[in-house]
Amino acid sequence: MKRLLFRLIATLYRWAYQRLYNEFAWSYDIVSWLVSLGQWDSWRRTALRYVQGERVLEVAFGTGELLPLLAVKAENAMGLEASAAMHRIVDGKLHRHHLRFPRVQGVVQRLPFADESIDAIVSTFPAGFILDPIAHREFARVLRPGGRVIVVDVQIKAQNPLMRAFYSVVFPPVKESGQQFAAAVEAGQLTRSRHLHGEGAVEVVVTLLEKPL
Repeated sequence: MKRLLFRLIATLYRWAYQRLYNEFAWSYDIVSWLVSLGQWDSWRRTALRYVQGERVLEVAFGTGELLPLLAVKAENAMGLEASAAMHRIVDGKLHRHHLRFPRVQGVVQRLPFADESIDAIVSTFPAGFILDPIAHREFARVLRPGGRVIVVDVQIKAQNPLMRAFYSVVFPPVKESGQQFAAAVEAGQLTRSRHLHGEGAVEVVVTLLEKPL
């Protein structure tokens, strides 16, 4: 029964995720704020502590909230996103703020960048591509020696049963994901380190994947 419930939650999660990146993209920022109890933006900004280099790429940038902040940290900030709906939303945001950023519509498994041309890659709350070995080989290909991938996610620390149940629905655990992630990272031959931030019900997890010099 428990396994069936987790499968149902996972199926609903995937369905909702697809809607948020397509016809309901307009609601993404509101939903993110609600499900994180207002913490989504501060969680996402944790990536900025680890950004280095002049040429930085955010993959799967969603509604583009992090792009202007990355531009402050790096001379050349760029974005890649597969969803046309998200690109339209970012177009509107950047136009209202009189900002311009190089962006491309594409998938992580086929990064349209030259070998060893990127100093840092940022991925906050990544989708299924983060478990794909092909994506990690692409990361390794485009990173310069000494470059890094910055992956931001969260883990549930709440002791309150109601809080744990809430966050388990919002961020459903996938038993095999840890093993899949390790295998994907190994395919890219990047070194991995894990850094924890914050206290309370939810802890921010930053995983650094670095290309050896």
